[in-house]
Amino acid sequence: MKVKILFFDDIFSTLFRNEHKETDLVWDDTWVSSLEKALAGANDRLDVNFSLVKSGEIESWKRIVEEEKPDVIIMDHYWPEHAWKKYGDRERGGEISMDTLRNIRQTFPDLPVISYTIKPNRELLEAAYANGVTFFLEKVAMAVPEVHNALKYIIIYLLRNKS
Repeated sequence: MKVKILFFDDIFSTLFRNEHKETDLVWDDTWVSSLEKALAGANDRLDVNFSLVKSGEIESWKRIVEEEKPDVIIMDHYWPEHAWKKYGDRERGGEISMDTLRNIRQTFPDLPVISYTIKPNRELLEAAYANGVTFFLEKVAMAVPEVHNALKYIIIYLLRNKS
């Protein structure tokens, strides 16, 4: 089985990277690298080949989904620099993903979307599920591929009935 994952995260956006020093990005870059290693390439034992398409262009989500035709989307919940650009308020970073999630759900109702953030609270989880997220994960500080391996099984579970 081939699985294409569209990975939306502000860490991939020029807007975000231009606003932060490289030293401030080390944690996120290491976390992403760990996730990539966990999902990289073929997994013969599971008979799954994961490919990852990374994008920081959350505002172009529809075009990217239509072009890439992913099997699943993984999306960061918090987009502070995009919120600053749109609302003049970084604290509204979650609204960027909630709006995008709602639009994805309306346009692609069967496309699984996995969202994540650091230390989500119950209110955030409820709002994400109400807006159509399929699964929500906590972004953990441990950046080792073994921590992210469970994501492979979650994705396989979400896609098991797709043909």
